Amino acid sequence: MTTINRDSMLKMLRECAEAGAEEVHFKVPNRPLMRMPNGSLVPTRMQSLSPGDVKAAVFALCALGHLELPVARISDHEFSFGINQLGRFRAFIYRQRGSLGAVVRRVNTQVPRLETLGLNAEIDQMVGRAGLMLVAGTHRIEVLHSLVTGYNARERSNVIILETPLTYLHRDAMSAISHREVGTDVPDYATGITQAIRLGVGLLAIGDVEDAVTADKVLTATERRMAVIASVAAPRATDAPWWFSRLFTGQAREDIERRLDSQLILTIAANGTAGTEVLAAPRTPLAAVNS
Repeated sequence: MTTINRDSMLKMLRECAEAGAEEVHFKVPNRPLMRMPNGSLVPTRMQSLSPGDVKAAVFALCALGHLELPVARISDHEFSFGINQLGRFRAFIYRQRGSLGAVVRRVNTQVPRLETLGLNAEIDQMVGRAGLMLVAGTHRIEVLHSLVTGYNARERSNVIILETPLTYLHRDAMSAISHREVGTDVPDYATGITQAIRLGVGLLAIGDVEDAVTADKVLTATERRMAVIASVAAPRATDAPWWFSRLFTGQAREDIERRLDSQLILTIAANGTAGTEVLAAPRTPLAAVNS
């Protein structure tokens, strides 16, 4: 097989998108495989991959993402990139049995509506209130972006989205939206949140909160009267506050629980066919809803 370069990778991704593929897999010793909408992996017409071919594919993906990665030392890395007139992609680089592998997934640029996620559209009207909304469940990222879309359609404001990697891209409507990829546009979540506080944004949307420093900064932002939506990897809405506070121990955890209790507006969980939950904090004038 001819060594893959940036141009041949671009051509391959275009062909796979035209075929309706959702993912492309690069792994020794298979040919590149396309994952179709029905979940099946279909081989491309290209030849089987050698370790050198997969390494070249990784370099080509990095070139499309404008990244310089220490490929020789990398164990796993995830990033996103856009291709004009084709859409946005997420690349996951990993190692298996000493050789590199890669999966490239085409990102759906159409943000789902709240109703299609099993949630009441009235929740959208709560977005923009000072305080914290936590989003959990398997479809938490879709919910987060759906809430941003609703806000963008009705508020003349500024929005910052912090994620790693970026998933959906929003066009400015009523609001001006800045997408900031952690690790590329900003070194870490804490720095991105601090900068958002300085700018005084109308809405801050944050991908999965996974460490204590980020969680503390999230609450600091809400204590500065900012509106924040943050996702956590909790399975249910009832678990989300605990999932947030468990990042701390001892007295620090007790302090965070008090701060969280004073700032939390709403917790939402969307789990597809498993159902949805919307739980309002006691101080919020919205009855708890389970659907």
